[in-house]
Amino acid sequence: MRTIKCIASIFLSLTALCALSAPCFSNATIWVKAGAGWSVTGGDDLQQLKRLTAGVGHEFEPNSDTDAALKRIGIKTIRCINVDPLDGKFDTKGNFIVGKGDDSNRYVQYLDSHLKTCRQVGANPHVIIATGLHPDLRLKEADVKDKGESIMGMVHSAPYGPTDWQKFRNYCESYFEYVMITNGFQNAEFEVANEPDGGGVIYPYPPMPAAGSRALYEAYFNLYKNVAMAAESFEQKHPGTKVRLGGPAITWAFTFKFGDFNWIERFIRDCGEQNVKLDFIGLHFYGNLCSLDGEYPAIYGSYTHMLRVTQAARDKYLPGVPISFTEWGPSYITDNSGPSAINANNIGSAWTAAFLNMMLQCKVDSAIYLVTTDIRVPDKNGKWENVWGWPSMFINPVVFGKAYPKATFHVFDMIAQMEGRRVEATRGSNTVNCIASADANKKKVTMLVWNYGAVIPEGDVAIEKAKQEKVAVRIRDAASFFGARNIKVQRWLVSKDTSNAYSLFKKGVKLDDTNTALKQVENVNYKVKDGRLDFSIVTPPSSVSLVTLTIQ
Repeated sequence: MRTIKCIASIFLSLTALCALSAPCFSNATIWVKAGAGWSVTGGDDLQQLKRLTAGVGHEFEPNSDTDAALKRIGIKTIRCINVDPLDGKFDTKGNFIVGKGDDSNRYVQYLDSHLKTCRQVGANPHVIIATGLHPDLRLKEADVKDKGESIMGMVHSAPYGPTDWQKFRNYCESYFEYVMITNGFQNAEFEVANEPDGGGVIYPYPPMPAAGSRALYEAYFNLYKNVAMAAESFEQKHPGTKVRLGGPAITWAFTFKFGDFNWIERFIRDCGEQNVKLDFIGLHFYGNLCSLDGEYPAIYGSYTHMLRVTQAARDKYLPGVPISFTEWGPSYITDNSGPSAINANNIGSAWTAAFLNMMLQCKVDSAIYLVTTDIRVPDKNGKWENVWGWPSMFINPVVFGKAYPKATFHVFDMIAQMEGRRVEATRGSNTVNCIASADANKKKVTMLVWNYGAVIPEGDVAIEKAKQEKVAVRIRDAASFFGARNIKVQRWLVSKDTSNAYSLFKKGVKLDDTNTALKQVENVNYKVKDGRLDFSIVTPPSSVSLVTLTIQ
């Protein structure tokens, strides 16, 4: 068994190149070798990067426009949350029959809308299960009348229970059947609960224990085991069908610092030692919790530190089980305050590029960005306003008449446009980094370049630390790769003032299809000289660029 270690810099083997003389007009240099493949994952890095950008939660008011955009950028997983419990009834034998067909069956209808989107987009559902309880399984006041009026009064504050574990498992089996058999999603994923370490777990009886406590963990692990038992029973009844089940869907960082113990280490150990079904390890992470790799101090350890600890536990108890970030974004603060602005602006977009690169380096298996559109709320005059603070790809279509893309969506779009396989490319500077790819058949090079160096406090506004940098780019083997002397260089940019709907909104500009779109900022022809191609780009602080090189 080996511990997967995150790589502090994926281009250490290229440091000798950086000692070569760089063009004198720049304070940062990126060296690219278009004909030399490169991988930090041991496989196809570009396809894995696209896998990391292929999931999103389908809230709050997505429509046909957002569905079309998600399909275009290659979304393959739709996270379905708030779709439990399903309406229906238990028969005399305790089997659960899913209800359908009238307005009271809102959970079925909401799940159906998610599944419909999955069909339209060509995506697989990632269903959050065991977040609620059917009324017949919920604890009632009569069940705790011997514990006093104070306890009885708490019963309605949360879905306590279940009162019958066998019926609960039957319910779970019916849920699997409804999604996988009735609706035909044989490859659906199911994740148990939502952030149970923070209190998002069904507990047997009131009062609810403290967040991160041993009692809360034990309740969650018992809940998870029962869902896992139901999954195994369902598989036995449906030969050839596999329920892909995961957890613990925790906030992750919280019990690295607080609580009775580290939940993720305990959960992995318990599943391994007790042989509990676990097909993927689901974690949540937001950029305002801590730095990515120790760049600045925070309450929690860096992302890479926490991931190394998690991977070590996985490798010890459950070797080979993939790790997935089933909820992520720049900040978990989701209002219209200053700290939440990074979920809408260029700093959050640059962080997104840096975080995706870090997940790639650390060999994370898959990821799901939090949500599709912003939520809307009434202002003091009763008029709808957009809540920009959600880690989402689009603004709310009801507020603005259309779901215009937010800056972060453009980063996903840029990655979707990259072609071929990853090739050698050096880091440009302390804050400028790059992932390059090349398609030898098309004679095309694509580059994702980001300039990121912000400090993101957990509860305060982000502090910009990056500076504008003029970056020299040198394609060392341009003549042998392109076979031509004239190359067209095109660039698209996300920055504070470009491709940024939030910035326009703050300036009072009316949003439209043109000014919110990903903007092309360069289209220049260059000549190959001495076998190389040299050009430069200006990267503003907290910006992301897509650069394409093709034969003129």
